[in-house]
Amino acid sequence: MRIGIVTALAEEMMPIYEKLGNVTAESVIHGVRISSINVNGNALYLATGGVGEINAALTAQMLVDLFDVEAILNFGFVGTLRNDIKVGELVIADRVCHYQFDTSLIDGTKAGQYLGKDDIYFYLDDALVTRTLAAIGKPMRRVAVASGDAFVAESAQKRRLAEEFGCDICEMELAALAIACERNEIPLLSIKAVSDKADDSAPISFEEVVKKGMSKYEKILPAVLEAVTENNKPLPPVKKI
Repeated sequence: MRIGIVTALAEEMMPIYEKLGNVTAESVIHGVRISSINVNGNALYLATGGVGEINAALTAQMLVDLFDVEAILNFGFVGTLRNDIKVGELVIADRVCHYQFDTSLIDGTKAGQYLGKDDIYFYLDDALVTRTLAAIGKPMRRVAVASGDAFVAESAQKRRLAEEFGCDICEMELAALAIACERNEIPLLSIKAVSDKADDSAPISFEEVVKKGMSKYEKILPAVLEAVTENNKPLPPVKKI
C-alpha cells in the first residue's frame, strides 16, 4: 500500500524518521521535502508540507498526483480547548471544522459549513479510526478539531472555538487535508499530541513540548500502520500523469 504521512513542521516529522529510519529516496518538490521509506512491503511518503491550510491541501494533492497514495496519515502538535485534555496527551481526530470558512452573509449557513454539507464538520473515516484504536490497544480520546489559518494563543478565542463549534482541540491543517482526501476519495487518519493548554500559555508550552520531544505518536506508529494496511492487496503500478 502507498501511504502519505503529512506534518506541517520538520520538528513534528523528526520522531517518525527516527522510528522508521532507512530512507530509500528523498527529494524536494515545489518546496516540500518528501522522503520514501519501505515498511513491511508498504511504500511510505513522508512530506513536511509547511504550516497552514493552503500548504496542507497542496501537499495532500501532490502526494495523490505524484505518488498515487491510497491513504494519508497526519501527525503533529495541537492546542487543547478543554482543561481536562492535558499537555502530552495523544488524541485521535473524529471530525474537523474549518471554523474560518464563512458564507453566512450570502446563503445563511452557519460559520464553518460548506455548501452541500449537513453540518459544519468533515468526518474522518470511522472504520479506520475504530480499527486504529483496536490496534493500538489502549484508550485514546476521539476529538473534534477546530482548524484554521491562525495560531490560537488566547484563552478567550479557545473558549469561543469550544462553545461555538463544539471542538476539543485546535490546529492549522486538518480541515484542508480532510477536504483534499474527501475529493480524492482516500481515507485520512489524524493523531495529534497536545502541546499547549486551554489558556494563554500556548506559545511558551508549545516550544517546551517541541524541545522535550513529547510527540509520543511515533511509539504507536507500527500499530497505526497495521490498522491502515489491514486487508490490503499488493501494490498496483503507480499511475501515470
